[in-house]
Amino acid sequence: MTVTRIPRQPIDLRSALANAVERDEFGLEYQPIIDLQTGAIAAVEALLRWRHPLLGTIPVGDYLPVAEETGLIVPIGERVIDAACRQLRTWHLGFSRLPSLAVSVNISPQQLGAPGFADFVRGALERHEVMPDWLTFELTPGCGNLVEPARDLASLDIRLCQDDFGADDTLRDLLRLPLSAVKLHASFVAASAGSKEDAVFAEALLSIAQARGLQTMGKGVETRAQARRLANLACSLGQGFLYSKPLGPEGIGTLLSRGVLAGGARSFG
Repeated sequence: MTVTRIPRQPIDLRSALANAVERDEFGLEYQPIIDLQTGAIAAVEALLRWRHPLLGTIPVGDYLPVAEETGLIVPIGERVIDAACRQLRTWHLGFSRLPSLAVSVNISPQQLGAPGFADFVRGALERHEVMPDWLTFELTPGCGNLVEPARDLASLDIRLCQDDFGADDTLRDLLRLPLSAVKLHASFVAASAGSKEDAVFAEALLSIAQARGLQTMGKGVETRAQARRLANLACSLGQGFLYSKPLGPEGIGTLLSRGVLAGGARSFG
């Protein structure tokens, strides 16, 4: 029997996205961030998911530019921060042996520059009884001109991490923003385990960040060779499918109950 597939109908993303905010169609998944030396879970990154009632999960790359263009990224981002803080508090209560577990949340220039953003963040921390240093904001490229809002967040003792370090103007931003950490762009993580010519760029970027006293992290770690190379370059943390795909809160809870994932430098020999 021949099955006729009905093609997905195009939707007006602007109106659908506005409705999604009203109907609270967004949820979060989380991906572990691993200590490259020990394999211990040091943090998790909150990842936004939009589950449309008819079309299912909408790829983030399809709607994120629309959210930023329309300004809807601000209310969406506030919900992400609130939900991530609430979930983090639950994990801290359930896993007392992980007192330093942190959550990372991506922040766009529109969010960082929104009036009252630091006040909202302060309120979320107080509402969910989350310590400021349990929260890391990963600043996407383009935040470099928002020095004062970044300083407002840093004054709350929130950690600021430059996401996709090595891309666009992130080297310049390293000199301007009150950063605590950098997350190396996935392309440089891949190059770190490649030819000597490719690997030199990853080594140079990590050396620059380390010279400024910043914690370093590799993004998109997919192979043991990449993890081993990053660890040998004194990169502190790694994140990627080598360790785990993004999971819901229950799945992350299972990983937290173990505390350590295979993949620390010690397990690679």
